[in-house]
Amino acid sequence: METRKINSITVVYDPGEQETVDIISDTVERSLLRIHESWGLGNPHDCWIYVMTSWQEFFFQSAPWLWRILLAITFPFWYSRARRTWPYSAAWTLRVGGRVAIGIKPPRLLEVSDKSIGVLMFIEEKDVKIKLSHLTCHELTHACSVHLKLPAWLNEGIAAVTVDRLLEKQTIRSDSLELLRKFKTKEKPPTYQKLSRLDAEAIAYYGVLGYWFVKYLEDVRPGFLKQLFSSPPVSRIFDKVIAAELDIELDSLWSKVPGMIFAYFEMTEPGTGAE
Repeated sequence: METRKINSITVVYDPGEQETVDIISDTVERSLLRIHESWGLGNPHDCWIYVMTSWQEFFFQSAPWLWRILLAITFPFWYSRARRTWPYSAAWTLRVGGRVAIGIKPPRLLEVSDKSIGVLMFIEEKDVKIKLSHLTCHELTHACSVHLKLPAWLNEGIAAVTVDRLLEKQTIRSDSLELLRKFKTKEKPPTYQKLSRLDAEAIAYYGVLGYWFVKYLEDVRPGFLKQLFSSPPVSRIFDKVIAAELDIELDSLWSKVPGMIFAYFEMTEPGTGAE
């Protein structure tokens, strides 16, 4: 394995993955700047990016030595989830002790990944360099915010919005708003563990819910999330604080938010509207 240092980030890769590493390296600095500008988040401490060709190797290679023993002992508890999500995951971010590890698949594995979820969410992108820049920025946003312990919807939402800002274009399909209108379940978004057990449409629904909700908050309460992320931990009971900011009863937040977002964006986003 070879390594390359970019800013505070260490990239780990097999010698044959040089082209992928060049693209990742070119994206790191620009992504960290966008993340700081958007959310006030600093660079992650002890962050490693792996060009990921095997989920087993990624888990064990990315962990510090003492954590590898713990991973081996607990293997039966996380094995099923990792194996289940590997086919459709383009990248992962893990926190292992004090280390943040990012795994990004190289182009040849991205091409054969299961796209049943992605086609419901993302505007098709054929340029492999842009795909890798997208993934690098998305996962670095997770790495920079890992200390906040964000709920899954917010974690995915700020990452997707940051990618838009880096690439200076929308990457989520406008017609994905239809999922917010059609999807029957209007419950509190699940954790990552529960999310991995859902079907493709449900995973896509919660993914686009996070994206559109963050966009909505940035439109109607600009700077609110950035300020929230810098507040003391006791103030970061996220659902409660956001509900209070929008003057919505906490118990009603997730039953009202999807329709509220759809109504806000349906007049401005092409390809959106009631059937």
